[in-house]
Amino acid sequence: MYTQQNWEIRKSNVEACTRMLAIAGAFAAIGLGTNVMVHADEVNQAPVPLEENLDLESNTTIETTEKQDTKIPASVDHVTQDQAVSTIDDAQDTLAKDVEVAKKSDVIIHQKDTEKVTINDQNATKKTNEMLKELNDAALSVKEAKEAMDIIHADQKALQESTEQMDTIRHDALKLIEENKGKANNLQAKIVLLNLPDKDYTPEYVSLEGLTGQALRDAIHQNQLAYSAAVSQAIANQDKLAASLRQQLETYRQALADYESGESAKKSGVQWTDNTTVVAKTAQKMTGNENVVDFASGSLKDAARYAIQSNALNQNTDAEFNNIFKINGSGSVMVRNTSNGDVQLTFSNIQAPNNTGTYVAIWGKNNGAIAWGVFATYSGTGSSGNTGEGGNTSGGWSGSGRILDFVRSYDFKVETTGEVATFTFNDIDNDQLVSNLGGMESAKNIEAGKNVKHTNAGYSAGSGDVSQSSGNILDSNSVRWSWNQSAKRSFVGSHSTSGNNSSIVAGIFGEDSMIAMQPEEIKLAFEKGVVTPPEIEVSVPKYEVETTITSEQPPVSKISQKQRSVDTGVEMNLFMSEMMTALAALGGVIIKKRI
Repeated sequence: MYTQQNWEIRKSNVEACTRMLAIAGAFAAIGLGTNVMVHADEVNQAPVPLEENLDLESNTTIETTEKQDTKIPASVDHVTQDQAVSTIDDAQDTLAKDVEVAKKSDVIIHQKDTEKVTINDQNATKKTNEMLKELNDAALSVKEAKEAMDIIHADQKALQESTEQMDTIRHDALKLIEENKGKANNLQAKIVLLNLPDKDYTPEYVSLEGLTGQALRDAIHQNQLAYSAAVSQAIANQDKLAASLRQQLETYRQALADYESGESAKKSGVQWTDNTTVVAKTAQKMTGNENVVDFASGSLKDAARYAIQSNALNQNTDAEFNNIFKINGSGSVMVRNTSNGDVQLTFSNIQAPNNTGTYVAIWGKNNGAIAWGVFATYSGTGSSGNTGEGGNTSGGWSGSGRILDFVRSYDFKVETTGEVATFTFNDIDNDQLVSNLGGMESAKNIEAGKNVKHTNAGYSAGSGDVSQSSGNILDSNSVRWSWNQSAKRSFVGSHSTSGNNSSIVAGIFGEDSMIAMQPEEIKLAFEKGVVTPPEIEVSVPKYEVETTITSEQPPVSKISQKQRSVDTGVEMNLFMSEMMTALAALGGVIIKKRI
């Protein structure tokens, strides 16, 4: 508490300091070599209040805080009550700006009830730092909540873009249906659009209720991560579905166009072309000059010719013998450059009693089928019979040595690299049976020539020979399977005969496998993914700071004006006396006192 005595002592000290500053100024002037005239009545003796000095020092701290206009200070040192109020007001203004920005990102802000905080000279700094701590914590939570919501908004946009892909596909399907409305019934787009219920990917979120500080921020981050993960999964599944729907639609669009133009006929089957070649895979390629029999020239090519065309050379007259392969138990060849990709043929389980070698000759003709003849050689004495496929043809023979063997059956496998919708098996004759078929089960249509019978055992024909293996039409001894959709296909089966034949001949595909395909009706089922975002909520404090007067003002002096003038004059005389004594010692200065 201030007293009159304290005040006088403080005033005296201030005035003493003032006199010392004046003397120092005079010495500084003398040091510069300047003649200075000092008038006693011109000296300003008004003391500088100590409070102003103290305010200047403390304002340095406040100035630094005010420059950080975008951040709330972490703490302050030695603030007055007024400075405390200013600091908290500025901090709350900064927080309010952050709150407004966060609200634009859909952060839910809860304003706490205003808390009144009373401060005094003793607790101003402590209370200010307590409030700054809470305001900083709230500001950090608001900032991280906004960042989380910005990520959530970006995820929502990505999900929306994914969903729009399916909307585009739906629009394109409806447009195709509309474009074909006026055409013939078989050319109209038959597309069924199905809307499945939305699939909800929303995860279970952590409750934010009652959480504050770091616990709140951790929960916000955890919920944002859970939402982002769910959206990623929804987008992945939705994009996969959209890709499938788009492929279905575009495949159907192309199939419908190909059907209308007749182009689909070229894609439904396979034809041998002038550029078609045959190469070995696991089968052994032969030159045809190998010496394997004791008749004719003895060459493998002559053995193949007589085995397939008979002694009279009047069967399978379309056959050629430039591609002969030895089948050692099982062997594959690749028929390349057909009209629709390549076709791999595998031959196995050739039944030829006591054979010395099993072989297959492969040939074809332009726009026709892929044909083959399976035959075998034998060493020993042969019984009377006929070569070729027909057991009753002329040119019978008997003999011994290296001769042709009887072929009872073989297994085959056909694999296409191109997509086909039709498969034909040609030249079923001479008491032959095609059985154990696989790959034909899903065929929509099956057509058989007039000489072919279908039983549970398979497809068969009676006696009599035809030369239709490489033919380009669906003939009397052929079977055709067809589908509504093209695909890479694989077919298997067994081909056998009950006669004593030196070969079994067959053919696949050909011009009659090239038929236009009307595409089947398709169904497009749309399923959209939805993810409900979490609610991001933050509570922020509000303070009202009240100050208290804890220090008394210094008492007003009761010294009379007259006495004050006298004191001032006395003190001035003393001051001038001190100055003259100091300056006289230095010389060169004129001291003049006005009267």
